[in-house]
Amino acid sequence: MKASIILFAAAITLPSCNMKQDKTEQVAISDSTQYIESAHVDSTLQTTDTIVPKTDNDIRFEGWGEKEWLDNEYIRTLRKYLDDYIRGKIKNPDLDSYKEQIKSKFVVYSIQPYLAGGAFIQIVFLDMPDRVFSSWIYSNVDEERGIVESYECRSIRIEEEKTDMTKEDILQAIKDMGGVKLW
Repeated sequence: MKASIILFAAAITLPSCNMKQDKTEQVAISDSTQYIESAHVDSTLQTTDTIVPKTDNDIRFEGWGEKEWLDNEYIRTLRKYLDDYIRGKIKNPDLDSYKEQIKSKFVVYSIQPYLAGGAFIQIVFLDMPDRVFSSWIYSNVDEERGIVESYECRSIRIEEEKTDMTKEDILQAIKDMGGVKLW
């Protein structure tokens, strides 16, 4: 149970971490077999004459920290999609078997930039805490102005992955971890 909560916390905060890899280089001293470690060598190519344009995901998530990853328009768009499905405004046969359970609120299990654009969000419903649903929320970007214009749910499905979390575990995690909330 504690492992699930730790995994849950790590999955929420990972996208906000900025990971930079440094490589350590070994340098031979004369012909001997002794090596010394040189200073960290930055693996990023240094150049002064090339300007790399921002990708759409750079625009979408520029400056995002933990607060933005925990509360954003991608999650609100997913909640709106689920509400519209429950009201019958949207048809989605993949969700029909779970219609009663997805009427409940959900917690974000994981969120990260999606390679095809937008956010990949995994959620767990309070009334179905042992199952994970994955969704892709896309956003249209105006590259000239550098802003996100609109959001849409492109897919949502239940995963084979299961959790060992209970409703009580989720409620306790919300109490213990700042910023995590029910949607």
